[in-house]
Amino acid sequence: MSLRNLYKGLKIIETIQNYSLSGIFNIEENTRESSSRYYYQEESFWKSVMQNPEQFWGKEIDLYNFVVSEWVARVPGLYWTERSQNIRTNLDSHITFKSREYTEFNPPGKSKKVLGGIGTLLLPTTEQGTVLMSVSSSSNASTGVPILVFSEVLSQLKIKQGNTVNIKKAKWQPMDIQWVQHFGSMKDIPRGYLVIDDPNKIEVFQSDHPVIYHPFSIMEYESADTKLYDFVYVRADSKAEDIDLKIEKFFEYYRKKDDRNGEYLLNPNVKKPIFEARYMTPLDLQKPSEKAKLKLLYERVKGQHFNNVAIDLLVNDLPKFYQSSRSIITLAENVGINPAILNEDSATTMSAQLISLCIEKEKVELLVDRMLFDYPQIFK
Repeated sequence: MSLRNLYKGLKIIETIQNYSLSGIFNIEENTRESSSRYYYQEESFWKSVMQNPEQFWGKEIDLYNFVVSEWVARVPGLYWTERSQNIRTNLDSHITFKSREYTEFNPPGKSKKVLGGIGTLLLPTTEQGTVLMSVSSSSNASTGVPILVFSEVLSQLKIKQGNTVNIKKAKWQPMDIQWVQHFGSMKDIPRGYLVIDDPNKIEVFQSDHPVIYHPFSIMEYESADTKLYDFVYVRADSKAEDIDLKIEKFFEYYRKKDDRNGEYLLNPNVKKPIFEARYMTPLDLQKPSEKAKLKLLYERVKGQHFNNVAIDLLVNDLPKFYQSSRSIITLAENVGINPAILNEDSATTMSAQLISLCIEKEKVELLVDRMLFDYPQIFK
């Protein structure tokens, strides 16, 4: 047991919540006047945006030599945060098989990769005819930039996966997806897309380029008579022959391996499902009949990842990083706990008070996420 389990449990719950809302996106128009900014790599774009997110809303953006994917990152931009890079390191102990062409990780290893920004969704066209896609200079959908493409642009230019494009003077606008707002590690990732509402804003000059994407899910499975939860993903190449069949076979193989008896909770391809999952579309999670089941699922995840052993580790480790009463008070404020109800004492005593209050007020998830935001190394 480690504090990574606390973090993983938090993100499993967050991912299910985000999935239920991932089909909701509209335009929130920001008409701020701006000069165009240009980028040749998505890394430069994301790091610029995350450094000054408020300054970028409504800005006109140019992207050069980016490749289109139908798939969009589970949380666009997450891959490029410092803590995600930390999470993706030191995975050798999780490798179960390695060849020149292929590396397979155990479930905890795959979870770390997904928590580090790997993982993509494919969403259907909306009733208004718009479609959410992504573009990437590295042909990797997990690292790319979301674009919202209007129906008239799609019909005129026939944009499809593998097209190489230039984007010109497309505005960076806030998404209307109702992402879960109260998690600290999400707040610093601007949830936006480039709006392609005019054919003049995108130039298609090459087609049929290979694209890497990462269908993912959450697997509920058995190990040593215990029910566990982990992320699962597979690396897919759009140019590979029979790729959907290969994806389906991998997920089927992985859920059965080592007598896991696994079941996938989420379907990553909402447009054309590739494998069976408990929830095949975001709408499935919004049905009244599913809300009680979801609550039970959340409680099972919490029971697995937020147990007494993990809480004891939290009590032990928190004061190692928050070493003064002032830092504990600031942490309390950041997770929505009134610091006035904390008794002034040593950092160790005050951290125990704060953890107890977070348990009482059901804010342990927020506490864990804020700690990761402040000190990513805690959860290595």
